[in-house]
Order: sequence, then C-alpha cells, then structure tokens
Amino acid sequence: MKWVEAVPVADKACGPCALCCKLFDIDWLDRPKAAGKWCHHCRPGQGCAIWNALPAGCATYFCVWRLDPALGPEWRPDRARFILTHAHQDAPLAVLVDPAQPDAHRREPYHSQLARTARDILEGRGSTIVIFRGQERALLFPDREVPVPRGVDLAEICIERRERAGQVTWAPAFPNH
Repeated sequence: MKWVEAVPVADKACGPCALCCKLFDIDWLDRPKAAGKWCHHCRPGQGCAIWNALPAGCATYFCVWRLDPALGPEWRPDRARFILTHAHQDAPLAVLVDPAQPDAHRREPYHSQLARTARDILEGRGSTIVIFRGQERALLFPDREVPVPRGVDLAEICIERRERAGQVTWAPAFPNH
C-alpha cells in the first residue's frame, strides 16, 4: 500500500459494498448514527437509498481500496470485512473492522501486508496503523497489536523506537499508564 491522492481509481466502484455506512460514526445525516450500526438510508448489499442526493460527507469519502490502484479486489471492504481509511484525524492509516468478523485483518493476505505497511509508516512518520473494533482500539506494529487503554487519547501516545543487536522494534508509551 502506498499513500495516494484522494481521487478514486476509475475502475473501482463501491458496487454493493456499503461497509462505510456501518462502521463510521456519521453525524451529518438527518438522523446521525453510531459506529457499528447501519445508516437508515443504507440497503446492505445494494447501496444507498439516497445515492442521487448524498450528503457531502458521504459523497466526498473514499476508502483506501477505492484510492489505491495496487490493492486488488480482495481488499474491497465488503470482501475483506474491514475498511482501510485515511479519514481518522489521529492515525495516518486506520483499519475499521466489522464487529461481525473482529479478526478479519489478521487473515492473509491482509496480515502480512498490514505488518509491512505498519513498518513503513513507523520508519517514515514514527506513528502507526490504528485498528478500531467498536470501542476497542489497538496500535498495529510489524510484530504485534498493542491494545490502547480506554480513556487514552491517540494523539497523546508516543511511540519509541528501540534497537538491540541490530533488531529494530517499536513500543508505545501511554500517558498516565
């Protein structure tokens, strides 16, 4: 995976995928919805009932699968059972996992690619991928996931780079924990 502009790939349409309509908190609708609940306009497997009059927040959102030409069809959210997104303010890349399949991102081919991407982000930015499973959050490192304690603001977490005997690892430092 690579960082890409927010212009969708021409031949990647949402099609029947509407997982973003379930996994995101959406506060700009006529009836706001919480993460993990289907939007009242969504018809799972068919798309949005108000497709021709989408609110701006919906119309301008594209998941990473739609943006990255290198990601194959297995990465489409309704197939992978998670959304890759750059839309979270505190994470360079976030994985929003469908609560119905909370370990979907741990299967192959996803697990190894996400681990490589986490390493690239850590080496370049000093931050990492954040996994969201409902109210639970975890930081993804190349070799493990580390749960984020409740009440900890993601922006306050420092990630420390450690090197021992030529091996590089990273560890989070949580405030007040």
